[in-house]
Amino acid sequence: MPSCYLPKLTIKDKSARIEGEEFHHLYHVFRKKTDDEIMLTSGNGILARAKITSIEKRSMTANIITSEEIIKSNSIVAAAFSLLKNKHDHLIVEKLTELGVKEFFPIICEHTIRKNSDNILDKLTKVAISAIKQCDNAFLPRINPVMTLEKFIVGIEEKDYELIIALETGEDRLLSDILIENGKRNICFLIGPEGGFSPEEIRFIKEKEIKTFTLGNHVLRAETAAITTTAQIIGNYLQQDPGFY
Repeated sequence: MPSCYLPKLTIKDKSARIEGEEFHHLYHVFRKKTDDEIMLTSGNGILARAKITSIEKRSMTANIITSEEIIKSNSIVAAAFSLLKNKHDHLIVEKLTELGVKEFFPIICEHTIRKNSDNILDKLTKVAISAIKQCDNAFLPRINPVMTLEKFIVGIEEKDYELIIALETGEDRLLSDILIENGKRNICFLIGPEGGFSPEEIRFIKEKEIKTFTLGNHVLRAETAAITTTAQIIGNYLQQDPGFY
């Protein structure tokens, strides 16, 4: 069932007016007609099922059939990643949003190939919106402005996250071991660029005494490592709480 992103949707609403890009997709792409049912997500916890009651030239109205307010779990998963070439970072945001990541930190490392741009935040946000609509996710993740690796690591210390980093070198531990120690704390993991972290960056990470982990004996692409890490973390939280969202 097609889904629509309406950030102003509330649990008390009995109907919804759909305009702009959301109207365009429902009417011109999905060819939705009067009496068709659609899903609505507010991006901040509200999911609703609605029926289209009228269609105008640039908008449509839908009556809400059922709605629910989803409670966000206390344990939050966040992901930091280097900007990747060929927009593979878009894939990271898309798939990790589907899995349930609530916050993203795009970063620039010494080996980052793709350059930052003025509209990258808007593009990543659009990817996240499309992802929550695809999987009926009640929460739109926060996407932070692009920052350097050093600025991110210093800044994350002020947030309520335990930071862990995937490294290909050194005697790194399995992610599962770190998750057992972490318990139910918020966790943010960092995946480096295609070329890996520079020696200077690795020294900085070690100086900060940040926990590092390995995903196995194969060298993974950054987007594969991000998806694999998220799946393991979410799976760990689900074992502790089957209602984890």
